[in-house]
Amino acid sequence: MDLTFLVDYAPYILILGGTIAISWLLEKLVKPVPVVGEPTSWLMKIISIFGFFIGILLIVTAAVAWSVEVPQVDTGTQYLMIVAGVALFLKPMKDVPWAALLGLIAGGLCAGFVFLFYPLPETVYGISSTWIYLLIFFIPALFVYMVFKFIEDVLRLIGMVLTFKPVTLVLGLICIAQGILLLLNTSLFTILFP
Repeated sequence: MDLTFLVDYAPYILILGGTIAISWLLEKLVKPVPVVGEPTSWLMKIISIFGFFIGILLIVTAAVAWSVEVPQVDTGTQYLMIVAGVALFLKPMKDVPWAALLGLIAGGLCAGFVFLFYPLPETVYGISSTWIYLLIFFIPALFVYMVFKFIEDVLRLIGMVLTFKPVTLVLGLICIAQGILLLLNTSLFTILFP
């Protein structure tokens, strides 16, 4: 599947990502207003979910721009797209207990595999097969949980840094400015670092 067309839309994707990144500011400004506050709160939740997909789109666009090496998307823009994409991607992800979920899936698959394809007799060495099935469930579940808990904590830390409100404000404004400058055939990074 050819995704090189995404590079042509990089300025628009950056502006959209920057707007979603600073959407929390709109919520803070509008929330005290009685009539508009409640619908805006629901709209921000929808935008946050939409931001997850825009984050993926930003990362994919940066990867395509990196592989194609087009002149209109410089290296600084690619890094900006990756950082903004990771920030938008991790924002809703940091609240889901991924390690526990993956551990349960791994343990369930292992126990289910043994139960379906290698059924145990009623007792094994005087131990009920139920206890052995539980052991077959818990050993891979705990192993997968411990491995992914570390990864989850590292990603949560990165997500906390990137979704810190001042960081998202600066990141969102830089994305919007860079997107507008890309539409004008220049770059923020060539202006700041000639």
